Amino acid sequence: MGRALALLFLLAPALGQTLSCDATEVHYNFSAPGPLQTVNVGGQDYYVANLAAYLALLSGTSPLRFLPTQVLGGTGSRVACQVTTPNGGGGGGTLCGAGATRCLRVSQVTGTLPVPGDWTGRLYVLGQVVSGNATSHVPTPTLLSTVPDGRGLFSVGRNTTAVLWIYFFLELSPEDLFPSLPASGTIAVTYRLQNN
Repeated sequence: MGRALALLFLLAPALGQTLSCDATEVHYNFSAPGPLQTVNVGGQDYYVANLAAYLALLSGTSPLRFLPTQVLGGTGSRVACQVTTPNGGGGGGTLCGAGATRCLRVSQVTGTLPVPGDWTGRLYVLGQVVSGNATSHVPTPTLLSTVPDGRGLFSVGRNTTAVLWIYFFLELSPEDLFPSLPASGTIAVTYRLQNN
């Protein structure tokens, strides 16, 4: 009995993994007041969604990608996640979670966004590894609906604590006229850390 309990305590840390993200809801409000704001992500400047940014879009001729007005519970325009993985398991994914890694995926997205037609064809995602043994599969803005391997954003190695940043972008065209203001919407995003 004593040996069995000792073995159980030894195995418990190896079986454990944790995922903690500071925000699950992303809010866009193109009628929000305030000055034109930009945030640099991956060496590129992007407008934060508000009325000034929408007017800047209308004055141009090309589509633009906007960061959210607010990441509810998060800091700035990003979602920050901390992942801890055990010293074992993982593998089985074709890209995300391949080899001896685990995969951080977007498992579900619900809500509505203020764009004409199907907003899922306008939502982009970018992932950055801040620290830890992890690899981003979306180092540049990528249409979320086309992210391969079940919307796998990051592969995370064994026995590591990784800090990961996730940015969402909504693409609008100058032809995308809102029928009325306010024009806002919120999506809720669920994440999962999986063995494959």
